[in-house]
Amino acid sequence: MSIFVTGAAGFIGHHVSLKLLERGEEVIGLDNVNDYYDVTLKRARLERLALHAKFRFVEADIAAPETLPQVFAAGGIDRVVHLAAQAGVRYSLTNPPAY
Repeated sequence: MSIFVTGAAGFIGHHVSLKLLERGEEVIGLDNVNDYYDVTLKRARLERLALHAKFRFVEADIAAPETLPQVFAAGGIDRVVHLAAQAGVRYSLTNPPAY
């Protein structure tokens, strides 16, 4: 069974995923890797997670209606750590749909 971590390329999601992997858990990480802040930083975090054989990454937007049904249909998810979020509170005032 796996732990599904949303926001896996973010600061907190990356560190949570890393700790779970270090204790032997299987992790399915999801992130849309948007360009709101440095994508190279997000990709570098994902590269570190990809060094672990028990890590699988899904690049998708959690807000897209098909994303979660597809991930859960694949099966094997035992627990969820939901950390996906759009950074930047001020941006939410000018672009509420992104949140």
